[in-house]
Amino acid sequence: MECGNENFVVEYLGASERKISNIWLDIESYSRSTNFPTENSEELLERIIKVSSNPGDLVLDAFAGSGTTGAVAEKLGRRWIMIDCGKLAIYTMQKRLLNLKEEIGNKGKPLKAKPFTLHNAGLYDYQKLKQLSWEEYRDFVLKLFQCRDERHRIAGIELDGYLGADDVLVFNYQKYKDAVLDRGFIDDLHSILGDKIGQRFFIIAPAASVAFLEDYIERGNTRYFILRIPYSIIDELHRKGFTHIKQPVSEMDVNNTVDAVGFDFIQIPDVECEYYLDEAKGQAALGHSGRDAVIKIKKFESNIISRKPLHYENMETLSMVMVDYNYDGKVFNFDDVFYAEDLKKQDCEVRFDSNKLDGQMMLIYIDIFGNEKREVKKLKDFKGVKDERCL
Repeated sequence: MECGNENFVVEYLGASERKISNIWLDIESYSRSTNFPTENSEELLERIIKVSSNPGDLVLDAFAGSGTTGAVAEKLGRRWIMIDCGKLAIYTMQKRLLNLKEEIGNKGKPLKAKPFTLHNAGLYDYQKLKQLSWEEYRDFVLKLFQCRDERHRIAGIELDGYLGADDVLVFNYQKYKDAVLDRGFIDDLHSILGDKIGQRFFIIAPAASVAFLEDYIERGNTRYFILRIPYSIIDELHRKGFTHIKQPVSEMDVNNTVDAVGFDFIQIPDVECEYYLDEAKGQAALGHSGRDAVIKIKKFESNIISRKPLHYENMETLSMVMVDYNYDGKVFNFDDVFYAEDLKKQDCEVRFDSNKLDGQMMLIYIDIFGNEKREVKKLKDFKGVKDERCL
């Protein structure tokens, strides 16, 4: 409404209302409660949501950033949808909703959010893939992950091919519709295959059929890697070309991820690290007196399916490393982020106080295309003292 020569907004407060100037100098525009570079304040979003919606309405934020809109909408009794193409934004939002406070401004008692889901969506047609016959599906996913189609048996189990020299099993979700690929499945598989296979074994399965987040489960001397399909565009089915959405490599360009269309197939990056404890450096500067837990990244290379040959040097495609120091085995509750730009200045080391690691931690290594490599580590996995430089 207009009042004289000045525009005003009416803010509803229950049965009462008050007029507010369109120049909102009485509230802070930005906040740093999540340390996200462009986080809006809850006070600002409270006013916007109150004047533009009623309790029970659906609030959409298509560029959600740190998730202030969803957090405030939840507190004000609105439903919400938040969208963002940045991995840092997605995990920041998830953590924020898992750690809400009752009052605006991130204050007061803890508030448990109503159940919500996190979807990784692109311009794909997963239903079209599911309509393929088993042989068509099997052929497609083996080619997708560049596996050699060569059926063979080990200990009575029929396997589908090889990835390099390692065995590959395509999880038959069509035959076992109610089955899920969980740790029990891995345990049963390992009890049969045991020492009859090498150090790596690959299982191709729909992401919805996998009951854990990490990329591999270690049993004995073997790592059982899960190749999830597909979280993203099925380019071979659509016959279209899309541009990768690139993830940031520094805090300054965290929002520069919007000049592209869609995603590509998830291809887990190749990551090789050393995990060790360091007694020798950085204690006073880091503000703690215990040992440093150090993750030395020796190799980081992206695997890209593309019609055009693409080549990147070691570490060139690393975007960031995200950490949950107290991973509960179910939900990644984001605690810290290490950007590639900073890591390359620090000998490619992720370094933190080992006292933060009481149980198990999850690490997510993310490349500039949004692809992830996930690992779960415990303090016992950090051994010795190393001082080698980055490749």
